[in-house]
Amino acid sequence: MVTITLVSSGLDRPEASELLRLEAADQYVRASLFGRTLNSDILDERLLRRAPVVRRIIYKALPTTASQILEAFVVRRRYDALISWSERLGLPLALLLKLTASRMPNVLLASWISKPKKAILLKHVHSHIDRLVLMSSVQRDFAVDTLRIPSSKVVLLKWPVDQKFWRPMSAPSGQTDTISAVGSEMRDFHTLVQAMRGLAIPCHIAAGSHRAVEQSTIGATNGTESLPDNVTVGKKTFTDLRMLYARSRFIVVPLLPSDTDNGTTSILEAMAMGKAVVCSKTRGQIDVVREGENGIYVPPCDPKALRDAIQYLWDHPNEAESMGKAGRKCIEEHHTLDDFVSKIKAVVEQVISERVANSRGAHLHSPRESLTSR
Repeated sequence: MVTITLVSSGLDRPEASELLRLEAADQYVRASLFGRTLNSDILDERLLRRAPVVRRIIYKALPTTASQILEAFVVRRRYDALISWSERLGLPLALLLKLTASRMPNVLLASWISKPKKAILLKHVHSHIDRLVLMSSVQRDFAVDTLRIPSSKVVLLKWPVDQKFWRPMSAPSGQTDTISAVGSEMRDFHTLVQAMRGLAIPCHIAAGSHRAVEQSTIGATNGTESLPDNVTVGKKTFTDLRMLYARSRFIVVPLLPSDTDNGTTSILEAMAMGKAVVCSKTRGQIDVVREGENGIYVPPCDPKALRDAIQYLWDHPNEAESMGKAGRKCIEEHHTLDDFVSKIKAVVEQVISERVANSRGAHLHSPRESLTSR
C-alpha cells in the first residue's frame, strides 16, 4: 500500500531527517508515525517544491491549498489511496474527483463539518469520499442524521495524543507552581483573563502567537485593559510546553460556544501528562472530560464560574492529582497515537480492498461479458 496525505500548510514542520532526529531525542512528538505506518507521502509545501518545473510555476500563482489539491489530483494514479487531514483540503479534492468522474480510494479525516459552507459541500461530494473519519460524536451524528451520509461510510474514532512524548513528569522545582491554558482555536481567553483577576494564582497562556492571544483577550475589551500581573503569554516549543504542563497543577481550556470539540488536543495533552482539566462545557466538547473524574466542566463565557473552579482545584491539590491520574489512565486505554494510526491504516486498507472488489465486479458484469455469457 502506497498513499498520499494532504496536510495543512504553514505548520513549520521540520524536514524529514530532522524530524526523525528530534523524535529520537525526545524533543518532538512522533509526527512521522502516521506517514511511516501508512507508507504515505506527506503533501505539504515541501512536496510541492519537488513538482516538475511547469507545475511549480503554476503553483506559485495559486494559494497553497489550491496547489496541494491540484497536485494530489495530478499524481493520484501513483498511489493506492488519497488521504486528506482537513476539510478545506479533502472537500475540494472530492469535488474535483466528482467533476472529472474520477474514482479512487479517498479518505477524509475531518473535525468540524457542521459549518454551513462545509456541510453543503460535503452533502454534494460525499459520493466521492469512501470514508469520512470523525473524532466528535456530535459531528458524527450530524453527518449521519442531518446530511444523510450512509453510516457505513462514517467512522468515529477517538482523538489521538502521543502518549510517549506527553507523559507524567516532575517539574524542575518539584512543585506545581502555576496553571496554564494552551491553544488558540475558539479559545475564550477574555473570560479566562477576567477570571484570573484578583486570584493569587499564576497562569501562563501558551497560544500560537502573542498577537493572536492579545486579539482574543485584551482585544475583546477594545484594548482598554492590560493583562493582570498573574497572567503571562508566550508561545512554547514542544519541550517547553511539556515542561509547562509538568509545572501546572491543572490545565484550563476556556472555550467559546460551538458544536464541535475544540480544545481536545490540549485536553488530551494535559491528561497524558497526568493533569486535571477545567473546561468550558460547550455543545461539542462532551467526549473526553468526565465531570469529577478527570476534570471539571464550567459554563462557557462565565468568569465567576471559571474563577470558582480554578480556586477550588488550586486549593485541593490532592483532588487535582487524583483527576490527573484518571486522565492518564483514560489516555492509555482510549487515545494513544499508536492505536489511532493503526485504526486509520485499517480503514484505508479496507477502502482499497472494497475499491478493488468493486472494480472486479464491474468488469465481470460488463455488458460485453454478459452478452458473451449468454
